[in-house]
Amino acid sequence: MDVNQAGQVFRAAIVFDALNICNFSPEIFRAWRQGGYTGVSTTCGVWENFEGAIANVVQWKKWFDAHPDLLLQVHTTEDFRRAKREGRTGVVLSWQNTAGVEDRLDYLRVFRDLGVRIMQLAYNTQNYSGAGYLEIRDGGVTGFGREVLDEMAKLGIVCDLSHVGAQTTADTIDYAKKPPCFTHVLPAALKKSARNKTDDEMKALAARGGMIGISLFGPAMKNGNDSTIEDYVDAMEHVIALVGEDHVGIGTDFSQGHPRPGPFLEAVNKDKGYAREITSFGHSVVKKPAGIERIEDVPNLAGVMAKRGWNETTMKKVLGENWLRYLKSVWGA
Repeated sequence: MDVNQAGQVFRAAIVFDALNICNFSPEIFRAWRQGGYTGVSTTCGVWENFEGAIANVVQWKKWFDAHPDLLLQVHTTEDFRRAKREGRTGVVLSWQNTAGVEDRLDYLRVFRDLGVRIMQLAYNTQNYSGAGYLEIRDGGVTGFGREVLDEMAKLGIVCDLSHVGAQTTADTIDYAKKPPCFTHVLPAALKKSARNKTDDEMKALAARGGMIGISLFGPAMKNGNDSTIEDYVDAMEHVIALVGEDHVGIGTDFSQGHPRPGPFLEAVNKDKGYAREITSFGHSVVKKPAGIERIEDVPNLAGVMAKRGWNETTMKKVLGENWLRYLKSVWGA
């Protein structure tokens, strides 16, 4: 397959990015179109409590109303296919923490009905449900966390484990009634990092029917901030060799538009958004791989995949079809 054919495959494909935490604006919405996005999962909650999480959803509802030519809010996987037909980007709202439900299970239904369909169980540190990967002692899924997982499964809310600690990850994979996922991770086998997932974790998740989105987070990649798009595809191929091509997709972790250092990324990297600094990534150098540094560069993936000998079916699966199949298995539609 040559570069022109690869470009044709990309333009015809469903392209889904399982995580953006950008400084969302019309500029980002237009970048999604330029980057060929069919769909994207947008972080609209990290440390926020119920009130803050509601305010974020309200802002997204305003954007959906103001930019119907660019955006379509997604509630079912068919909405992504509709967005593709109509030349828009299908947006599913997501959280990187369950802080927004506080200690109230019934809030999960409220946010599900508002369109928050993907929730990470914990972000970096401890919450009511479990522990993030930077918690001093990961005690695993709590009793309340089991109730949260049960309710998420009943309501059709995806459980993400990307920033979750090792014990909480293992407990969730073992206990959850619906398969969880990693929306934006990298393999620890290629770069030792507390944030990366081990081969065993990835195999256990895939064995449950879960999905693994491969991240572009430079510091956790094989060649660190000097990584390239080739290294990104290397990470994809490593995970495909582990779990098969049906369980791997894109999860860029783009934070485009947020200055680093800047108030948003500084807060994200503090415990609960304001307390102790838990990583230096809010102000240290973080680069995306050369060749895929911005949302607009995502079409470059097709050429690298084709150069590696990927066939059209595999390309389309990893670009987005795998994610849609998985989301449908959890959402029910």
